[in-house]
Amino acid sequence: MLDDSEIKRLLLQTAARDAQAFEQLYRRTAPLLLGIALRVAGRRELAEEVLHDAFAKIWRAADSFDPLATQPVAWMAAIVRNRALDMKGSADVERVELLGDDADAVLDRYYESSGGADEQLGQDRVARWLRSCLEGLAAVERQVLVLAYHHGLSHSELAAHLAKPLGTVKTWTRRGLANLRACVEDCMEAR
Repeated sequence: MLDDSEIKRLLLQTAARDAQAFEQLYRRTAPLLLGIALRVAGRRELAEEVLHDAFAKIWRAADSFDPLATQPVAWMAAIVRNRALDMKGSADVERVELLGDDADAVLDRYYESSGGADEQLGQDRVARWLRSCLEGLAAVERQVLVLAYHHGLSHSELAAHLAKPLGTVKTWTRRGLANLRACVEDCMEAR
């Protein structure tokens, strides 16, 4: 089991260019991250290449990790997923599954936030609604929304990343937001 505070400490030391901390970070997180890469890439050799490239990016970008904004394993998993999607190629975009059931259970722990019991219950409910609604979207809509809102990509960056026309990406984003909004509103009314 991964110790969140230990991973956070190692990631912050990696940001300070501590090579030993980076090596420990790799040893502790590589099995989980390889599993995510394998699920997205679908082939072991490609997943291993994804993992290598992702850790190179983690080393370069560790100073951009904000421990107050996100959990460390979730941040690293996003880098792995994005690299796997890049390497898998735009021809497979419509068949992409960002994460499967096995990885969801593991990653849920890293998206939890602290707060009072009432606040935590409300946040948990909203998180369940959001996850459920995101899972109900078409794969391309879900991918565009995650890349745009979680990773901050603009429409033009999304178009370049997905190798699709800008108008197509804007349509996927608009449709995905509309479907997500409708689903969340339905969840709120049903409660």
